[in-house]
Amino acid sequence: MLLDIFCTGICSVAGHRLFGLAFVTVSSLACAQKPELLTQESAKVTSTQLSLALEEIRTKQNLPGLIAGQFDTQKIQHIAAVGFRRAGSTDPLLVSHPMHLGSCTKSMTATLIAMAVDEGILQWHSTLGKVFASDPKVADSPWANVTIEQILHHTSGAPTNPPWSQFADANVPIQIHRRNVLHWWMQQPRNSNSKEEKKTTETKPAFLYSNLGYMTLGAVLEELRQEPWEDQIRARLFEPLGMKSAGFGVPSKSLGDKVPWGHVRPAGILLAVERDNPPALGPAGTVFANMEDWVGYLQFHLRNKATDTPGLKLSEESFGYLHKTQEQQEYAGGWIVLRRSWSQGPIYHHNGSNTYWYSVVFLAPKEGRGIFAACNLGLDAAEPCDQALQWILKNLPHESPSH
Repeated sequence: MLLDIFCTGICSVAGHRLFGLAFVTVSSLACAQKPELLTQESAKVTSTQLSLALEEIRTKQNLPGLIAGQFDTQKIQHIAAVGFRRAGSTDPLLVSHPMHLGSCTKSMTATLIAMAVDEGILQWHSTLGKVFASDPKVADSPWANVTIEQILHHTSGAPTNPPWSQFADANVPIQIHRRNVLHWWMQQPRNSNSKEEKKTTETKPAFLYSNLGYMTLGAVLEELRQEPWEDQIRARLFEPLGMKSAGFGVPSKSLGDKVPWGHVRPAGILLAVERDNPPALGPAGTVFANMEDWVGYLQFHLRNKATDTPGLKLSEESFGYLHKTQEQQEYAGGWIVLRRSWSQGPIYHHNGSNTYWYSVVFLAPKEGRGIFAACNLGLDAAEPCDQALQWILKNLPHESPSH
């Protein structure tokens, strides 16, 4: 069953192995490979050639479908989709189709937290005990002094995942499930010598990637505003950004059968499935959207200036916080922050998989450049998506807009 396979995803950040839903094998783009410099000849490469390159990758890697592209702060410069939306179907995968974003959702939840800070209803150093002061299961827990900042940076010691199967009853409201998951966490022993909180050095806080932590941020937002996280993200991100295709969970279950399905590949055979993680996990990784809408959100972070996006209330100070790591760490507020040879400044990166879909993005604000890829197959799509982005970096021209 889906709920039993959360620990299949592995990645390495700052020397730590991370296990969990939406953060899987780190792309080689996040390593020190040096892509070839763009030339005038490569500037002639068209989106048709991108399609040919993606199709070659897709067929060699036995993928159902693959989408990839490049954008600047104002527009999508190149995008192509190849393959099929569902194994056994001849319907092509289209650039307009929604794709599951997995843990790339975490940046959105972190952005909602930053908005709450700007509104004055929360502080980065607020503790769970303070936010849930009226809930003795939280306020009286040994975890009560965990801060919002620690959860954002995955340094709170929160377990990677709770037993999600215990919080998946469709007859129970999602908000109740999230509060019950939080209570489960609060009941766990807090031992500084345990693996969950083991310190690598005296000065460096332990990094433990936690879907539970980001789900808790959703519960924090629900406690503060007394409305579901789903309603908050619609009102504060999807609607202002015009993300009409965005939703939660399995796309086909809310949009009908004519959209992509996720896939598994046992013994090399592609099988379409309609599965996702429990809705309670939403703030950590259940958003889907088509790539145009997804890029609209990514450009919000690529620009780094709230004033460039009317209708969104986020200060430049909060943008800076979301994109800044703690000392000796690489994880900021929903983003891994990297320094690599293909950008003159910091790179914001994340990837995600619910084990049936895969998505990955890199933002280079210094150049005003973003690249992304998505596939309707799970963890096995990480390497081919990486290959697609390497091809884009090496072959597609990029010019930052003049303003």
